[in-house]
Amino acid sequence: MYTFSVVKKMDSFASGFARVDTTGDAHSFVQYLDLVHSLPFFQECKTLSYERLALTPGDSVLEIGCGNGVDTKNLAGIVGASGNTVGIDISATMLDAARDNAKNSVSSPEFMLCDGHHLAFPDDTFNGVRADRVIQHTRDPFAVIKEITRVTKPSGTVVIFEPDWGTFSLWPSEREVSRSILNFWCDSIPSGWVGRSVYAAYGNAGLTEICVEPKTLIITDLTIARKIFDLDTTFTHAVQEGIVSQEAVTQWEEALVQADHHMQFFSSLTFFLVTGIKS
Repeated sequence: MYTFSVVKKMDSFASGFARVDTTGDAHSFVQYLDLVHSLPFFQECKTLSYERLALTPGDSVLEIGCGNGVDTKNLAGIVGASGNTVGIDISATMLDAARDNAKNSVSSPEFMLCDGHHLAFPDDTFNGVRADRVIQHTRDPFAVIKEITRVTKPSGTVVIFEPDWGTFSLWPSEREVSRSILNFWCDSIPSGWVGRSVYAAYGNAGLTEICVEPKTLIITDLTIARKIFDLDTTFTHAVQEGIVSQEAVTQWEEALVQADHHMQFFSSLTFFLVTGIKS
């Protein structure tokens, strides 16, 4: 039987990205992004998001929450040496990883410590602005998207890719235990329902030609799901917070392991790729 580890001080990946440098294990968040970037689902969604930006050589592009810099490096390759690519993040640890990843790039991007609520750029600076699973970690998505729009040039493109944790599902599960834990997970994220709000936030910011494309991640391997959804830390915190009993979690764990053994485990999460144009 699998036994989940007790995590007393570590933030879960649900809540910790908002304060990576103070978690006590910042490097684990870099490793987490490396894992995410290795999955075909996210690779395909990232490629599609680049296409939606419709960048050309010489353009300027901003990556919000650049993390380990993989996407910023790719965007720099699209706009070329004549373009301008900037990646921002609130984590010095992430920026160090980003600079390391981009050090051999032909078109070297710039990396800055900056908060998405207060972008350190003049109005109408970038041809395109992109954010990938970042807005969920902010308290006011509407304000962040309005700030993103401010620094986008007229006719420029904003592309945001965000999950809606209200769509997160696991099978098998006892209904009430599942509801309690998954709601606890969603509520641990600063903006757990961000996916469903991006369309309205775009309209509020004055973006037009808004296109929403749902993309559903399906994982049927429990080992991968544990890592991507940080199940062990979530279960531990749910017990510690009194959301569910240790006995209930242990029984659910056993059911998940048995389902995985018989190739019946299932998990899913829907993301929304949203594109808009600044008029």
